[in-house]
Amino acid sequence: MAALEQRLGDHEARCEERLAEIKATVASTLQAIEGLKNRSWGVAAALLAWALAQLWSANATKIERLEASRPAAVEVAARSAG
Repeated sequence: MAALEQRLGDHEARCEERLAEIKATVASTLQAIEGLKNRSWGVAAALLAWALAQLWSANATKIERLEASRPAAVEVAARSAG
């Protein structure tokens, strides 16, 4: 009976050690996942900023083209009226 109790005690001790290792591994994995989540938000923000910069640049180019073509249209209109 004593040998059985000893084996049971050893088994429980090994299970507790394994459980502690599993908990440490899970905590480490969760920490890594949190880091990846934070980085992914950073990448998403950078992509959004890049897309907005592209839109801003395209709109600025369109406005420059419109402003450049406007004086020419005014001159044509003035010649037609004159």
